[in-house]
Amino acid sequence: MWHSKVQHKMTVENDVIMQEIMTMLSFDDSDQGWAVINRGPADMAKAKGGTILKSLTDFEIWKEGVQEKGFLPALNDYLHELHSPFHCNRLILPEATGRSSSSIVAILKDGVQERVLCAECRRPMEKFIMYRCCTD
Repeated sequence: MWHSKVQHKMTVENDVIMQEIMTMLSFDDSDQGWAVINRGPADMAKAKGGTILKSLTDFEIWKEGVQEKGFLPALNDYLHELHSPFHCNRLILPEATGRSSSSIVAILKDGVQERVLCAECRRPMEKFIMYRCCTD
């Protein structure tokens, strides 16, 4: 889906689906999985796997909100309560999706090798671009 959107010149700034893809890709890098629960196109809850698991385990704490708001809005409210200002999220993308050739040349001039071999099998390794937000 990411590659299709990129080929059609869609960006996070001009496409809601790209924003959601970026969110899911950043969840995927947490090594704890992720979950999306939805009911129709507009009613959705999403989070990293550990956060979803905790929220479902804590259902007794927020179940009264289900009667008032519905399941997904109550779940989203509880997920928001679980959100910590201290986090470290990473988004790793293949090199070809995020850079122009001129910026790659600039990186190569700064000493980053164009080709790196795997230390174990000696095959060329893939290049990736990592975005990171760490507040802890």
